[in-house]
Amino acid sequence: MYIKHELYAADIADIAAQALPWQKLADKNLLLTGASGLIGTVIVDVLMKKNRDDNLNVKIFAAGRNEKIAAERFGDYFGDKNFEFLKLDVNAPIEQDFPVDYIIHAASNTHPMLYATEPVSTMTTNFIGTHNLLELGRRKKISRFVFVSTVEVYGKALNPDDLFTENYCGYINCNTVRAGYPESKRAGEALCQAYISQHGMDIVIPRLCRIYGPTIRLNDSKAMSEFIMNGVRGNDIVLKSQGLPKFSYCCGNDAASGILYCLLNGKCGEAYNVADSGEILTLREIAEYISSLAGRKVVFELPSETQAKGFSNAVNSIMPNDKLRGLGWSPKDDTRSGVRKTIEILKSVVASKVS
Repeated sequence: MYIKHELYAADIADIAAQALPWQKLADKNLLLTGASGLIGTVIVDVLMKKNRDDNLNVKIFAAGRNEKIAAERFGDYFGDKNFEFLKLDVNAPIEQDFPVDYIIHAASNTHPMLYATEPVSTMTTNFIGTHNLLELGRRKKISRFVFVSTVEVYGKALNPDDLFTENYCGYINCNTVRAGYPESKRAGEALCQAYISQHGMDIVIPRLCRIYGPTIRLNDSKAMSEFIMNGVRGNDIVLKSQGLPKFSYCCGNDAASGILYCLLNGKCGEAYNVADSGEILTLREIAEYISSLAGRKVVFELPSETQAKGFSNAVNSIMPNDKLRGLGWSPKDDTRSGVRKTIEILKSVVASKVS
């Protein structure tokens, strides 16, 4: 669906052309959870391009719970010998038997609304799901496990100007429903370190900033995603706060390439911030930029009680990316160019769904 758009296809080609040690994946089997998600979709498209253009011959087990969504995103790959959709609930013991050499665990509830309405599954996917996949990896003696983590593990900055380098640790009030997501991601990271220590597994942890891109779910409840979809549909941009916090952002194509750099170049046991290097914008500035692209205005609206429960209370979350750059990675898009491209691609996607 997305690969047919020239801008998206160009991003996939750009990642596939990067000077990574792709041969590590040659003739191997890779399990990707969250394959139909924002970032998983990009990773699948990149690896399938490597298969079809360069004969990489990496078998992708694209894991998820909804085959219909997978078919919409990857219909062209169904029937390809190097692609298999795997219906999998990571919160249950993994009983299917299939070959696997690498695991990328990217499945997670990442929508603020779900933090409030499904806090239990939010936590279990990040911890029990991670445990089940680590056990699979241990049994299969895999080459590497990638646990996709988040900026939220840093918590709230202790000082407003603090930067979230990889060794930073901020404050989280664990006695709240909203704490379930960051605390379970922290626990997932600690579990990875336990498997490294006790079982000698090779594990790398990319920590994602706030991610957006054309492969978002159209009902995504993150603020940036809602801004983008309002812009795509020609609606006013709804801001549900003063919009003063500053966050690091990254477009989905750059986030996917960052994960691949961690997979192929990262050092065992290390965490790497995945964030772009461009201008740091407030949420309000992003809303105003999208409204200018859409020819609409920014309006303020009080959030519902449920929506408010899912909001982060972080003031500023700025993630330096120097460590990941040390692996050879660099982002292609800053926030403005990435948002502009995302809206252009999504207008085409939404139009195709309507027609």
